[in-house]
Amino acid sequence: MSMTESERHELYELAKHHVNDRYAELMIKALPPDPATLATKDDLAVLGSGLRAEMAALGGELRAEMAAFATDLRGEMGELRVDVSDLRTELRTGLADVGVELRELTSQQARSMTLALVASITLLAITQIIVATIGS
Repeated sequence: MSMTESERHELYELAKHHVNDRYAELMIKALPPDPATLATKDDLAVLGSGLRAEMAALGGELRAEMAAFATDLRGEMGELRVDVSDLRTELRTGLADVGVELRELTSQQARSMTLALVASITLLAITQIIVATIGS
């Protein structure tokens, strides 16, 4: 039910009589032409319930998405741990292989140096025998 112009004017006159012209004018401007468009406490309660329900639904969706994200993250971290473990194993194996190669090279070099030293001493001894034989 909308307010008629005569009812609006009557309200204006009543307000003007009890307060002043400016207040009466502001009050009439603030009122909508159709009082049915004014929100009631019940309207606000329904709106509040709707908003709470919507927020609860969004909160549930957010929690579900966060749980899925956490699950995905745990899976990826598990895969990363496996990858790091595999790399660690490969590195240890590679370092062990390098150690074996270094020991083999060191051993070969020690044998070569020993043989060279024995050959040098032998040649020195032979040279001394020859020099002694020629000198006598």
